[in-house]
Amino acid sequence: PRAVAVLDPKRTDCTYPFDELSGCGVGFKLVQAYAQKNRMPFEQILPLLDLLVVSIASDIVPLVGENRILAYFGLKNLNREPSKGLLSIIKICGLDKHNITIDDIVFKIGPRINAAGRMDSPMDALELLLTMDNRRAVQLAQMLDSHNRKRQEEEEAIRTDAVQMLHNSFDPERDNVIVLGSRAWHPGVVGIVASQLMRRYHKPTFVIAFDESGVGKGSGRSIPGVSLVQAIHQCADTLVSGGGHDMAAGLVIEESRMDDFRRAFNRYVSETTTEEQRCPVLNIDMEVSFQALTLDLLDSYEKLEPFGNSNPQPLFMSSDVFPTEPPKRVGTNHLKLFMRQGMVERDAIFFNGAERELPEPPWDIAFTIDRNVYRGRASLSISIQEIRSHREM
Repeated sequence: PRAVAVLDPKRTDCTYPFDELSGCGVGFKLVQAYAQKNRMPFEQILPLLDLLVVSIASDIVPLVGENRILAYFGLKNLNREPSKGLLSIIKICGLDKHNITIDDIVFKIGPRINAAGRMDSPMDALELLLTMDNRRAVQLAQMLDSHNRKRQEEEEAIRTDAVQMLHNSFDPERDNVIVLGSRAWHPGVVGIVASQLMRRYHKPTFVIAFDESGVGKGSGRSIPGVSLVQAIHQCADTLVSGGGHDMAAGLVIEESRMDDFRRAFNRYVSETTTEEQRCPVLNIDMEVSFQALTLDLLDSYEKLEPFGNSNPQPLFMSSDVFPTEPPKRVGTNHLKLFMRQGMVERDAIFFNGAERELPEPPWDIAFTIDRNVYRGRASLSISIQEIRSHREM
């Protein structure tokens, strides 16, 4: 459209050297340019970095290049002196206000901010981020938390419905993609369900909510090697519109074209990837012993942060591990495992592990590590990503 200027680093005529900024990142660059032009000290816009890191993390943009730099300093700001609104969200999430991570934003802070727009109006979230009043910030944080609980209920209903649809029609050997839609689904939640289905089945996934007129808004999540942006471009004749990133995208589609899109999307994935590329793979960065899992290792490991899209947490492996006692169920679907390797014992959390049947021990385990701080004491925590029966290397 006609405008004084269009700021979009993904335009082919844009010469800006980094094209993976989030929308908020583009906004921050505008503010930064204004500050430079008007000879304002950079320190004057530093308080905005807490908002920026929330955008970078929540938008799942690649945490490389300028995004990684901005996220690094944004986390410092968020942990040191967050805005009143963000501080109220941090407290309602029960987080350590001096140790907020990218994962905390992705899984706890971001969903609550987004829940307002998903379930009602985004204006509550906007007011929260702008307010300078502590009491109002607490009230708004409680409202967003309530919206988030409703979002979770809606999400569970859609996920259950979607899995039932897949049981009736989906063949993982034949179908390289998942495309599902319904008029009964809430459009604000379909992206979350798409992400869950993608992880569960390791298939590029679109979940679509259709309105009464048969026009659907869909959200997609992908696997490594399959670009949703390119897929939308190739399948454009079956869609009204679409766009996004390689790993996450959105589209608008007419209900009568959903089967056409599914076939075109499936054909695109079949023609542009090999069977081997479509299989889930765990890329182990390093095999370590339980004895090597120390706070000194954690100190070195944390220099690679912040972790996120395109800069994932290193994945470790320990082999020939024995359980020392039966797993303990934690929460709804999680397991706490108690293990021994040689003479060293460790416990670990296996998120959604209760949905799995554990293999016969001894085990090889793939895991990530994090810092856990409780009552001022730091310890190394283990998060299991995968378990198999031990194999001699």
